[in-house]
Amino acid sequence: MNRRRFLWNTAAAALAAKAIPARGAEITLELPAANAAWKAVPSDFVGLSYESGQLYNRDFFSAKNTPLVAAFRSLTPKGVLRMGGHLSNITPWEGVGQDDPRQIRGVRHGIEDYWEWPLVDPTVQQNKHGIITHAALRNLRGFLDAVDWRLLYGLNFASGSAERAADEAAAVRELVGDRLIAFVIGNEVDGFGDDPVFRQKGYSFSQYIDEYETWVKTIRRRVPAAKFAGPDTDGKVDSWVLEFAQRTRGDVVLLTSHYYGMGPASAPGMTAERLLQKETPKLDAEIDAVHAAQTAAGGTPYRMDEGNSCFGGGKEGVSDGYASALWAADYLLRAACAGFAGVNLHGGGVGIYTPVESSAHAPAMPRPVYFGMQFAQRFAGGRVAACNMRTAANVTAYQGLKDGHTLLAFINKGPNAVAVKLPVAMKGAKRWELTGPSLEAKSGTAFRMAGRTEASSLHIAAYCGVLLEA
Repeated sequence: MNRRRFLWNTAAAALAAKAIPARGAEITLELPAANAAWKAVPSDFVGLSYESGQLYNRDFFSAKNTPLVAAFRSLTPKGVLRMGGHLSNITPWEGVGQDDPRQIRGVRHGIEDYWEWPLVDPTVQQNKHGIITHAALRNLRGFLDAVDWRLLYGLNFASGSAERAADEAAAVRELVGDRLIAFVIGNEVDGFGDDPVFRQKGYSFSQYIDEYETWVKTIRRRVPAAKFAGPDTDGKVDSWVLEFAQRTRGDVVLLTSHYYGMGPASAPGMTAERLLQKETPKLDAEIDAVHAAQTAAGGTPYRMDEGNSCFGGGKEGVSDGYASALWAADYLLRAACAGFAGVNLHGGGVGIYTPVESSAHAPAMPRPVYFGMQFAQRFAGGRVAACNMRTAANVTAYQGLKDGHTLLAFINKGPNAVAVKLPVAMKGAKRWELTGPSLEAKSGTAFRMAGRTEASSLHIAAYCGVLLEA
């Protein structure tokens, strides 16, 4: 054990480091013990989720799209891109299935009724009758190579066919190669019974899993080594995901589902204060359900592969404001402490909650939520555990160990400044800050170095994130 680590453990054992009174709550910080529930954070923990319809523009996910390449690489040096979303329920493929009446009906349904079109770039918004092509997949591989990310690829289960899926999967496997993690059969399949274009009312898990197994067999006849993830529900971890885990135990490589912090966006009360509230019963229940599903699956990893701050498109002034950065930083670290394999926040185009805006004026502009993801990404490739904060203040803390360095993160989601006495080992630590002008501010959010911490106590401003690295 080196001297720095010895000093750290000594400080942790000395009961607790008490906050000094300073315009806010007095905090007691308890560092996680050596035998605490430390979790490994995969190097590709952070990811983004895009609508499959974005592939209609074959030049979007391309190594030539240098602004987007730069945005992805600045977010994380290794990550996971998930292609899916609601548009994956209606997107056509240039191979098998173009004349399928079911798919034709699905395309028409999507063009007429789907609100998700703002989540694609202007080229696709102007060409909703597009198609996924081999050229788009070839360029996608070049993009993934340029950013050193991997891929989760959703297949059109809602209005496609098993034969079409096998043909598309064969092309994806050939063109994307080892960048592919797995195929996902269906997007939010637990809601198909609410849409008569896709399935009959009352569509159940037992009906889904029977279809799923047929699709898997059909795809593996074309792609024998095909790997799968799922079931990609809009929640229902304690039912659909649990049953899927039991039924596919030992076969799927990843369990997936979606999580949104609040919503719908159209409902009253979807405010920044609600998004940043101290108590998180919904998330707590989600984490418990994930652990139960993983146990049922025999330990299969779980990835939250689509989610964001507020479902229904995001809440203007919240999902596109600085509040979303604080939410993302805390949510991703909570997910890491829960043992998730990763988190993919959804977006694209000019969507209110998108991490990266792609518009006529901004080919790849980071939105506030992006900087919260950067904050949490500093823990990727290391280990993390939550610190116990004995305070009524709305502040959380996390300790990380990475490459011989100690990380200590504080996220103050409340209106009052707080202060905490630091362990001796953090003297001289590099200091990073997540800041913004106001909770609703759509610009001015930043995550950047702010020098070193020389004092024995740390002042954390209201609505601010601070990350120390020693």
